[in-house]
Amino acid sequence: MTERPLRGGNWSVQELERLRLLLPRRGVAATALLLRRSPEATARKALQLLRVPPRRGAWTDSDDARLREAWGAVELRLLAPMLGRTQAEVRRRAVELGARPRTGPWTRSEIQALKDLYGTRRDADLEVCLLRPAAEIAARARSLCLAKDKRFAARAQAAEAAPVAAVARLRMPRWTHAEEARLRELYADRDNLAVARELGRTVASIANKANLLGLKKSSAVLAAIGRTNIEARYGRGEAAAEQ
Repeated sequence: MTERPLRGGNWSVQELERLRLLLPRRGVAATALLLRRSPEATARKALQLLRVPPRRGAWTDSDDARLREAWGAVELRLLAPMLGRTQAEVRRRAVELGARPRTGPWTRSEIQALKDLYGTRRDADLEVCLLRPAAEIAARARSLCLAKDKRFAARAQAAEAAPVAAVARLRMPRWTHAEEARLRELYADRDNLAVARELGRTVASIANKANLLGLKKSSAVLAAIGRTNIEARYGRGEAAAEQ
């Protein structure tokens, strides 16, 4: 099967809106892949679209929120003009934010942000994104059965020249027939986190295997998941989550 060709030429209004929404969280490479544009074209257009006038003085809450959303996903050479600051100022502010971690119960919005970002951000970057200590982030990620995206982890380890042994730890063990049978029993009537905890696997592993096996959630579970997602994003997003 041949790969679909990259798009060229003018950007449509829909593409520009997707670029505006995707790039701060996903970075250039992942956004380019989703938009079927080259990374170079995506970076150029992002600079044109997202650059803001130079800013001086104190950082606002809005500035900090934009920095935290993009930290670890967008390179400094692009992130700095997106914030209207120099690279040195952005780097310094990120260090300041990471040095003031929050404590106490996690809110629903924090948990949702962890789910959204964990797979494609380094742990050190997540300290800035979430304003939580690394140990808390790791513990919460384990409780939610989260894992790093395999492509992201491979790229990160290659960049850091990690030993082969570390790469081996990324691979989940092969599914046994007994595990597949148990997945078939549980999947329809439980959410993926509950199934992941039962089988000792990540949520992503559960979702991928269920998709391969053609498994579906029951209508009752889908409705409950939908209510939870709406509640987390719009209804009680700042309410303290259960510990």
